[in-house]
Amino acid sequence: MSSRTIIWVRDALVITLSLYIVFSIAMAPWNNLKSEEPLSMTCETGCAPVINYPEDGYYHHKDSIVFEWNSVSVGYRFTVLNSTGHVFHDENLTGIASSTTNRLPVGDYTSFVYYKGIVGSLLGDNEFLLSDEDHSLASSSKITVVWAPVGITYGIEIREHKATEIRIVHQAEDLAQTSYEFQDFDNGKTYSWSVYAVDSMGFVSESSNARELNIDTTKFLAYELFNNWEVPFILLGILMVVALQAGVFLAREETND
Repeated sequence: MSSRTIIWVRDALVITLSLYIVFSIAMAPWNNLKSEEPLSMTCETGCAPVINYPEDGYYHHKDSIVFEWNSVSVGYRFTVLNSTGHVFHDENLTGIASSTTNRLPVGDYTSFVYYKGIVGSLLGDNEFLLSDEDHSLASSSKITVVWAPVGITYGIEIREHKATEIRIVHQAEDLAQTSYEFQDFDNGKTYSWSVYAVDSMGFVSESSNARELNIDTTKFLAYELFNNWEVPFILLGILMVVALQAGVFLAREETND
């Protein structure tokens, strides 16, 4: 094999390796390294929705942004008793508005559906009866009950941080979706925001932890470059490719000399 062929094979291997490094870095799940906000498991009237976007301390380059959060679930209790009061079925359900018992003997039964509140709530024994229904089984069979789910809406509160106070600048309620766009920010100012859930029974969940949002075009580029792990690593990979190619070129020049 000639020296020129060896050089080209070496160059091809170096380029392939460099591209592999860049691709591997770009495809790595760097987002998984971000620390997640600790979730509350018990809250007096229900736990707050989990915020998705934007993250705390985010710098944004426009005067509008779409806030996003996860939906919350609600809990129910479904029980079935016979005519003597014996419990044949007792089940706690989350986010489901129907249930089916196991096969029951012939007889008369009554089913009850109770509302246990937004997930995490501490209603305890203060369950609210949503529905009750009588069932008469002429043969051994199952009982299926479907009930109207308790509705959930959301509210959002946006605050502006001033030198001496934090002032509420916008509130929105009765939001059916888990996102909301606000279009009236002022550049150079810091805001914070939080969301909460409200069920159709009138219970209001806790508010999420306030997250800061900075509206400032001068810091946006630097923030995007160094807050997002993929970007600096991709840049590093590109620099590695350039450096390797420069080394190959210099080595080739020395061989020719």
